[in-house]
Amino acid sequence: MNARIAFSAAAAAALLISALFLSSCGSSDGDSANSGIANNVAGVPDGVPFVDQDSLKFIPTSLKVKVGDIVYFKNSETALHTVTIEGKNESGNMKKDAVFTWTPKTAGEYKITCDFHPQMKATITVE
Repeated sequence: MNARIAFSAAAAAALLISALFLSSCGSSDGDSANSGIANNVAGVPDGVPFVDQDSLKFIPTSLKVKVGDIVYFKNSETALHTVTIEGKNESGNMKKDAVFTWTPKTAGEYKITCDFHPQMKATITVE
């Protein structure tokens, strides 16, 4: 009987460790947002520069692109957001799942904020 209990406890521990490992891997949308490159994001082509608006944050908070690249912004939550670049609201009010694109025409460092949530900040460096 004790051998069965020990085996059951070991099996349960192994299952728990596996579940914790798999849950830490995250989804492809989360990985895309963190990398700044879209991959399997609804409404956004794969492989393009991408900034997600989620959990009252821009994700990623910094991104490097080239002049002429199209940068995609997506609001992934129910809160209204804006893409305000250097103090000018470029996107208008973005509802959940809205996508906005911006094409930088000159090199430089651009500060991105949200008019509704001042804690949301990102920087896009254009080379």
